Amino acid sequence: MCGFAVAVGWPEAARTVGRLIAGIVHRGDVTDPVATPAPDVAMCTRRLCIVDRDHAEQPQASFDGSLLVSFNGEIYNYAALRRELEAIGVRFRTASDTEVLANALRVWGYKAVERLSGMYAFVAYDLKSGEFLAARDPFGIKPLYVLQAPDGGFLFCSEIRPLLAAVEKLDVLLLPPGYLLTKEYCVRSKSLVPKPVPPWQKHDPKALDGILAEAVASHLPPDLPFALLFSGGIDSTLIAHYARRLRPEAPGYFVGETTAPDYPFAAAYAETTGFDLRRVAFDPESDAVFDGLSEAVAVSESFEPNLIRGAVCSLAAAKRIHADGFRVALCGEGADELFCGYGVLAKAFRDGGDDARPVREDCLSMMHRISLQRVDRCSMAHQVETRVPFLDPSVANYALNLEASALVHGPDGAFVDKAPLRGLYDLYPRELPRLIR
Repeated sequence: MCGFAVAVGWPEAARTVGRLIAGIVHRGDVTDPVATPAPDVAMCTRRLCIVDRDHAEQPQASFDGSLLVSFNGEIYNYAALRRELEAIGVRFRTASDTEVLANALRVWGYKAVERLSGMYAFVAYDLKSGEFLAARDPFGIKPLYVLQAPDGGFLFCSEIRPLLAAVEKLDVLLLPPGYLLTKEYCVRSKSLVPKPVPPWQKHDPKALDGILAEAVASHLPPDLPFALLFSGGIDSTLIAHYARRLRPEAPGYFVGETTAPDYPFAAAYAETTGFDLRRVAFDPESDAVFDGLSEAVAVSESFEPNLIRGAVCSLAAAKRIHADGFRVALCGEGADELFCGYGVLAKAFRDGGDDARPVREDCLSMMHRISLQRVDRCSMAHQVETRVPFLDPSVANYALNLEASALVHGPDGAFVDKAPLRGLYDLYPRELPRLIR
């Protein structure tokens, strides 16, 4: 997790990239050296050191040195991809997921993106051809913005404001989630989350239990402590449940007062399981909330009301998590969009018809501009990498291919939102309080 800046075909490339990096220093703790593979090309990363912290300096080169990659995010299946590459003779210098990405792109070309499970944005530069490839994960968990000059130059950065400060007369564009960009084209890439097609599947609680457990496990940092963003609701409680089966010491952070409507649910889970629940003081009626709005707008780079309301709380949580010494956190974003937790989605699937799935597609397509933008900016403002297990390809594919009735009807046939997730509580009656379900 980090932030990066890349210039391709840009005058004063190194100087410009240096200015961009200066605008995103909050996203990491180490600024890697600026690489200048050509006079008008520069690449630099502000790195939050997590995977192979001592050797993962960017840009990472492919095994033959012909490809350089600047990368933001985490590739959760990088160990499996590494084994596959090693089996065909590729040798590695580091244990980083960025080097796996560089070698995968060198061996498989752009089709390597179809194999990636993770949250990512990257720019790869080919030293021989002078071409570049930029890409972003299917849901847009990680950001990537770009300026394109009239003469064909490109300038990339992980946030918007540094680009605005660097160049006054060009529009800042975003690379859409799940897209590839080169000098010649911008197209949607195939991914591990293909468009769902019928026949729709029946719900199997035990199957979902295994899928979600494995997804959460893959998102846990193997050699670092981590925190949990915890509201006491259905989604964050499930993430906490599966994470703590492997790492019971992980604490959860609840934002609000003991009088908050959600607090009794969070407290019930903590009392039932011995969860280390840490409350972040937050009085919604205080002047501090309104004083924090300008910071929320500046940090999140948005005026969207839904984003800003959440950002005020998210900033408070990230600040406390960072102060307690954590670099990684897990959250429950994506569950409402996938499993119909919003009223408009639940109603659409209850009523059936052809309109339900496009409505959900619309909700998912907006995440990168609202909830996921909030998660990225607010956590990275305090050097915390927040991971979203519900958006793992295995979980997303399961939800997207369920038959409509399974999403909104419980075992007794009564209408209820997020029915598959509620049903998981029946599998663990001693660990998941019934009142939360």
